[in-house]
Amino acid sequence: MNQRKLYTLLKREYWEHRGAMKWTPIWIGASILAIMLLGWITGQSTMFRVEGADHLVEGGLKMLENNATPEQLRAGTAAMLYGTGAIFSVAMFFVLFFYCLGALYDDRRDRSVLFWRSLPVSDLETVLSKLAMVLVVIPLVYFAAIIAFHLVMLLVAGLLIAFQGGSPVKLLWGPVEPFSYWGRLLVALGLQALWLLPLYGWLFLVSAWARSKPFLWAVMVPVVLSILEAWVNLTASLRLGFRFGDLLLSRITTGFAPMSFHADVGNQEINIGGSPGDAFNTEWGQLMERAVSLNLWIGVLIGAAMIAAAIWLRRYRDDSATE
Repeated sequence: MNQRKLYTLLKREYWEHRGAMKWTPIWIGASILAIMLLGWITGQSTMFRVEGADHLVEGGLKMLENNATPEQLRAGTAAMLYGTGAIFSVAMFFVLFFYCLGALYDDRRDRSVLFWRSLPVSDLETVLSKLAMVLVVIPLVYFAAIIAFHLVMLLVAGLLIAFQGGSPVKLLWGPVEPFSYWGRLLVALGLQALWLLPLYGWLFLVSAWARSKPFLWAVMVPVVLSILEAWVNLTASLRLGFRFGDLLLSRITTGFAPMSFHADVGNQEINIGGSPGDAFNTEWGQLMERAVSLNLWIGVLIGAAMIAAAIWLRRYRDDSATE
């Protein structure tokens, strides 16, 4: 596939799903900022004496300036980055899930597949362009959205702190380490793309095969398989070495956020999205351990096989789909 053709196919996918890729991150960022501003306004109007201040926000800032250690401030700002980034990651997972589910089904349902097949574009090129959107383009769009949001959030939060008489450099801009978070996030997104490849492959396969209700097929088949596999393990002498239903369900349940956050500050622990043993922890060592795990690469092979099957089905399946 030449670069011009790939660019055209990717541009087509963007225009068909512009809302999920452009407006969803914008609305998420705007909503978080609105909640942050509402929280600040509420704190301003809450009469609660702290550190000699009558208002909760002013008193809280004074308490942090007087009592918080640099380690605590770094952990707090890191938790803020991870927490807000996780919201974007969850939204991205749902976007990717439903994008894959409709990738090969929607154009059969409205029969636009007949138009696209009249063009000099093969089924292989069409599916690979959609896969490129899932593995590369959409994650990078949300990665850029997270960076843009964090820059705006840090600016707005710093101005609010300064307006209240606090020091944004001491409390926020000094302790925060956004480049470290963004670097880890970029690596984690790449690993997440590989980790979720069997799920993407399954959704592509269902999208190419189902005549109706693709969501039910995509969800109920792994659930039923997982129940049957568990029943066989419990009631029969046979022990299944490979459980396809569990493979897909494990990808769904761990696919919402590519990173988790854990910090020990004094005698207190801060956790966002999991603990140090989770699949996508913030530590570089955990990320590299995931990159060389056998489970990851077995899933990649299974996902690639299902994508190949989806391409074959698209080529030989009739062009109809009904609700």
